[in-house]
Order: sequence, then structure tokens, then C-alpha cells
Amino acid sequence: DLPAARYHATSWHKRREVYWNFEDILDIENHYGVKSTFFFLVESFPFLFLRPSSWKLSLGRYDIHEERIQKMIQYLDRNGWEVGLHGSYASYNNLGLLEKEKHTLESIIGHPVKGVRQHYLNLSQQTWGLQYQAGFHYDSSWGFTRDIGFKDDKIKPFHPLDDHFTVFPLAIMDSCYMNTSNRIRKLQDVIQKCIDHDAVLVINWHSNNFHEKEFPGWKDAYKEVIEVCGEKSASFRSLKSEAEAVSESVQKE
Repeated sequence: DLPAARYHATSWHKRREVYWNFEDILDIENHYGVKSTFFFLVESFPFLFLRPSSWKLSLGRYDIHEERIQKMIQYLDRNGWEVGLHGSYASYNNLGLLEKEKHTLESIIGHPVKGVRQHYLNLSQQTWGLQYQAGFHYDSSWGFTRDIGFKDDKIKPFHPLDDHFTVFPLAIMDSCYMNTSNRIRKLQDVIQKCIDHDAVLVINWHSNNFHEKEFPGWKDAYKEVIEVCGEKSASFRSLKSEAEAVSESVQKE
């Protein structure tokens, strides 16, 4: 059974309730036969009272150490979904932090974590090398934060370190999709590029955006993306599965 979510009658916990939408997400994916990758955040950004911009990073989401969160992570891992690391805000440039967060998540599921996506898509020239040193096999932080499509026209997965480590370009993020005019047509254009280049279409939907009261229509938009992909005979796989397939192809070459 899915772990239950229980909330206290305080405004703080009500605000955090928007992140607990697992039942909705899994119902949708089970209906369409989809098994996605869930990236979980292990945030350690310090709370700075005099810097309000830090409050959202420090307090605004969920605590990876909560029992109900850990039970959900274990449920997903046991039942065919992939669990990856959502690297914290500062981890893109900090090997020790990446390793610590990876270890925390691995201690919950009991086996190595293969994939990572950085918070706010933060990247530097060192990030992929640090991710590789930390033991990750792939990253999916290369993409736009305000548009849909392929950044720098990188459509196919690529290997920035000239080895098996793979970067999967992120083409569609929920906020960008919802703010795009003619979004269906642009989605179809992105899909066609993937077909033409035998590429992987990576879609990123945040769990809080399935909360219908705060984000009306966003949950239906996720279904919409799945259905349009399905009309093009897309197959749906976790990024871990894609990374393994890419790695095998590289080794054969």
C-alpha cells in the first residue's frame, strides 16, 4: 500500500501538503503504463533569516528524513520506478555535498543511485566531472528554464567526459510548457526532432504541480504530454534504463 500522508492543522504543514501528490502521479502513470524517474531532493541550504531568498531553499519543500517520505521512496523503488538524486542548490559545484546527498538516498533504498538532476538546472564547467567522481552514471540538467526545446540544439544524449557518463538533454519542463503558446504544436515539433535523430525526450514535472487547487490544469497537461507521445508510438522508460542502453551502445563502438 502507498504510505499515507498526515498533516497537522497549521498553515505551515498545509503549505507543504502540495508536495504530496504521489497517489495522483502513480494513478496517471499506471493508467498509461508509464514508469518514470523520481528525483528526490536532499536540501542542506542554510536558513538565513536576513536573506528571504534563502527561505524557499531551506524550508519550502520536504524533509528527506521524514518516515513517510522514506517509505514512499522505498515503495517507488520496489515497484519499478527509478529513484534518482535531485542535487541540492549548491551541490553542482561541491563534490563532498554530492557524495553526502547520494549516500543519504542510497541508505534509504539500499542500493546505488545512478542518476542526478541539479536544482534549478545549476551547472558549471566542473559539474559533470564532479557527478562522475561521485559515482553517477548520468545527468539530466542540460536544458532551458524558460522555454521548451533543445538547448544549443543538443538533441541526442551526449558524453561530455568522453566515456560512458551520459547527459540526457531536458526538453520540456512543466512551467515552460504551461507558459508556451501553441504548446501542442511545439510539443509535436520536439517529438519529431527526437524521431528524426533517434533521441530521447526528457520531460520534467514537479510533484507539487499535481496539486490541482494551486496549479489548476497542470496535472491534465502531464496527461496531455503522455497522450501526444503515445500517438507517436513512443516507448516510455526510466532514465536509468536509457542510460544502460546508451552505455551498451558506447561499449560496442
